[in-house]
Amino acid sequence: MHHHSADCYHSQFTNGSIDPKVKQAQLAIAILLIGTFALAEFGMGWMSHSLALIAESGHMASDSLALVLALLATWIAQLPKSRLSGNPHLETAAALINGIALVVMATWIGWEALQHLQFPPNEIASVPMLLTACAGTAVNGVNVALLHRGSAHDLNLKAAFLHVLADTVSSIGVVVAAIAIATLHWLWADGAISLFVAGLILISAVSLIIESTKTLLQISK
Repeated sequence: MHHHSADCYHSQFTNGSIDPKVKQAQLAIAILLIGTFALAEFGMGWMSHSLALIAESGHMASDSLALVLALLATWIAQLPKSRLSGNPHLETAAALINGIALVVMATWIGWEALQHLQFPPNEIASVPMLLTACAGTAVNGVNVALLHRGSAHDLNLKAAFLHVLADTVSSIGVVVAAIAIATLHWLWADGAISLFVAGLILISAVSLIIESTKTLLQISK
């Protein structure tokens, strides 16, 4: 049984790369989960007056679009009659674009968080905020487990993995903020957590941009 599982795992990789069909399935499932929950989270964020939830829903929405880009890059690269098929630049370029998208999102969240700290809302519905954040953490946890496999072997998949990892950290931050608001009435925690999450996203994005740029330069030589 153990040898069979090991064989199945190794069969997903060819020359250090994950099987394209496996990668496409991973990305498709993640897109469905993230996209659906992002809509629900935005609605709850608007109802509860929580910037952290709205920012997180925006982050998840941008991530779903980034994952669509990654899926399209993988699919086009595998088309038998495509001029782009087998082109190593395509998926690496998609990873670079994903990294840039993360920087843009981190900048937006950071700006909104600073505004929220200066002018906090009069009231935030902490219970809906907490329940939604817990559900978001669960959804993102599933996606982290799903996309982690093969991310060390594939730069494009690693970009997708970093997106959902940042989402998971963000969701946990919202949980902490909701608890602080509910127990201590710290309304500023909503903006503070949003700013902290923006910093984490920016760090992962810069790392991804540097790595993908180096890979593109190596391929071009």
